[in-house]
Amino acid sequence: MRAGLQLGQDQGMPRPAADGGPVSAATPTTKEIPYDYVARFKLQGAAGNRVQDVINISTDGVFVAVAVGYSFIPAALEIRQPPPIILGADSVDGLIAQLTEKDQLTLSQSLFVRLCGINFKYSIVDSGSGRELQNQPIHNIAGLGEANGERPFRPLAKPMMFMPRSTIRIEIEEISVGSVYSGADLFFVLHGYKILGYGT
Repeated sequence: MRAGLQLGQDQGMPRPAADGGPVSAATPTTKEIPYDYVARFKLQGAAGNRVQDVINISTDGVFVAVAVGYSFIPAALEIRQPPPIILGADSVDGLIAQLTEKDQLTLSQSLFVRLCGINFKYSIVDSGSGRELQNQPIHNIAGLGEANGERPFRPLAKPMMFMPRSTIRIEIEEISVGSVYSGADLFFVLHGYKILGYGT
């Protein structure tokens, strides 16, 4: 996983002691712990609307991102009368008929989100180095997959190292339109690990 790192490749290698001699292999160095950074966006359900969030890398040590993912929590729909849900099997129709009105509302919303999904574009900028990680915003299906679990976590082509106290700016451009997206929460996750004490 760390083979592609450009920075910190001497991590874990024996370091020279104060007297110039080699250090025992048992000498503790830095510690690596799994860690995820999350950016959260409140959507408006308006195409072209752009929202940003900034992830601040802590001072504990560098953060190495190895994958990206996202999830979507739709807004609560205000449906006064549930639309008719017509399915082929009589037994299923009979089952739906036994649901309460509230259950049918929930089912309608779940089916709507399942069928429509969510579309947006995203871009990532390492504010510490000023580098953009793409030449133009990426459509979420192309870069991340669907929010229903299909390709939920995309491994990065090469692990990215972010130094302590640096920032990662993520911008979302909405594509999906509708009340189910107005007020919805979109979570963008960088999966990886921290190297405690490194780069501080």
